[in-house]
Amino acid sequence: MKAKTQKKKKEPITIDYENKKLSIVYFLPLLLIAGFVPLIVYAKVVNLEGTTQALYWTGQKQYLDFFSYWKSMWVVILTAIALIFYIILYKQKKLPFKNLKQYYIPLGIYAIFVIISTIFAIDTQTALWGFVDMYQGMFVLLSYVTITFLTINFVNSERDLTLFVKAFLFLIIVEGLLGITQYFGFDFFQTKTGNSLIIPGNLQVDQLSFSFGPKTIYGTLFNTNFVGSFATLMLPLSLAFLLGSKTKRQRIVSAIAVMLMIFVWIGCNSRAGYLGVAVAAIFTLWLFRKVIRKYWIGFVGLILVFVIVLFGLNKASNNRIFNRLKTFNIKQQIETIKANDEKANRFEDIILGQDTFTIKTNRDTLNFKIDEDKLYFLDEDNNELEIITKGNKITIKDPKYKAYRITIPKNYPGVSVEITTFRNSMSSANFYITDNGIKILGSGGRIAEPIVANRFKPLDGLEKFMSGRGYIWSRTIPMLKTYSIKGSGADNFPIAFPQDDFVAKLKVFSNSNTVVDKPHNMYMQIGINTGVVSLIALVFLWTLYIISSLKLYTKATFNSLEEIVGASCLVSIIGYLAAAMFNDHIVSVSPLFWIILGIGISINFRTRRKNTEV
Repeated sequence: MKAKTQKKKKEPITIDYENKKLSIVYFLPLLLIAGFVPLIVYAKVVNLEGTTQALYWTGQKQYLDFFSYWKSMWVVILTAIALIFYIILYKQKKLPFKNLKQYYIPLGIYAIFVIISTIFAIDTQTALWGFVDMYQGMFVLLSYVTITFLTINFVNSERDLTLFVKAFLFLIIVEGLLGITQYFGFDFFQTKTGNSLIIPGNLQVDQLSFSFGPKTIYGTLFNTNFVGSFATLMLPLSLAFLLGSKTKRQRIVSAIAVMLMIFVWIGCNSRAGYLGVAVAAIFTLWLFRKVIRKYWIGFVGLILVFVIVLFGLNKASNNRIFNRLKTFNIKQQIETIKANDEKANRFEDIILGQDTFTIKTNRDTLNFKIDEDKLYFLDEDNNELEIITKGNKITIKDPKYKAYRITIPKNYPGVSVEITTFRNSMSSANFYITDNGIKILGSGGRIAEPIVANRFKPLDGLEKFMSGRGYIWSRTIPMLKTYSIKGSGADNFPIAFPQDDFVAKLKVFSNSNTVVDKPHNMYMQIGINTGVVSLIALVFLWTLYIISSLKLYTKATFNSLEEIVGASCLVSIIGYLAAAMFNDHIVSVSPLFWIILGIGISINFRTRRKNTEV
């Protein structure tokens, strides 16, 4: 009888990717996304004529974009190049496919629903390429997913990590120096040299100016709020670079980066940014508690720099920063809103008829009647009111209606009505005369009927909370049920939002035509655009990363650059997600978030494997 021979199982072939030093050329697309794309400021004339976007925007036929269009284009192009490099290198067994299905699956689910939301979008063109001024369509959102995947698999050694550290340091220093000039009123982009860099030679732009004055910072990121999200990501990382420095030169460069980020963070006046860093600081103190005890002198020095910058900038801005910080007293803010509303002249209703319309406020009622070419003004009892006409301007003699300013427009058949609502604040609505009755001139020149949008009733009376976020959230929350599965389409939020909720808008904003183009909350933004299911997938991904990272770094000794940066990636992600309660996901900053997430996951993978091998 022959003895059976037992076949040996083949051991899996492991490839040492750590020692495979790939050429920097292969990393270049991702490094450019990390260190250069956020700095892009270049004019692009966008033609809006005949598009749906024009109807839900300002109605202008062309728009001059400086901050978003080219960033979005380069994110897509560079991501595609990086993906091609990865496929080639993977086939050559020079890059791995890391077995991290727990992260790939939720990323994949999100990507699937991005595509589904585009197929069933309210406006397909917008879903593909993005809405004006934002440009986060399907291709950009899928690029974010791809960037995360690629970064996870590209970072396989401390040398690889160092490449990204250098890219981030370059970005921090350039953004920081620009921020200093803007804060003190010497905006580089307003100079002749700055103009020549951001305006094509064939384009004539007279008296270029951006909407932010001195004592604030917008950098190359379009908005001060977005600078707050940027600082939330970069401040913890700059501290990590300083802590992990091995040479005097590295320490000097990293220390400069830290000071610049403290300046930018405080100087941008973003309350969301303040909140993000405050939350990140709590986790930093816990994770790095042993390091802080060891280097307590340096930590005290850091606190001293923070205090000096804080009080210095607050004095330079005439107490503006401390006044912003006071708004974090939510109870006091709510009491102030309610007290002001009691004093204000608030819109209560607008009633439209065939040849009449009525404006009701909490103080009075004014009726308008059109008889052929003549406009009559009537009180609540339909008694005619005397008026004074000066050119196309009309005022009512009765002092009861002194808050009203009426204008007969020269460019359309209608009436423009302005009302002083509180102190020097004005609210206005434009009424359009048609054969089918009186309408309201909405955003983009749309002739519309007022609607009463579904609202989240617990926010009633708090519409002005956090600069109008109370109103936007109260109307956005009910929309989540409508767009829970399919979504409205990538970047379709402005089209999905009830823009014709005129009376409610007039209580919060200065103009009934004000376009609500984003919810000022990343989670609602994702939930409406690509669906609640896609949001759940991302929340699961972020939660999984945070929990696994906390377990990994709570007892870490931080003896290597990788561990220090890994924990700082965690802190940055937590801070960004906290700031995202009040900020949106935008192309100026979002790619950085996804790259940092990818780096963090990759470092965790390597650190956990090393700990298992020991």
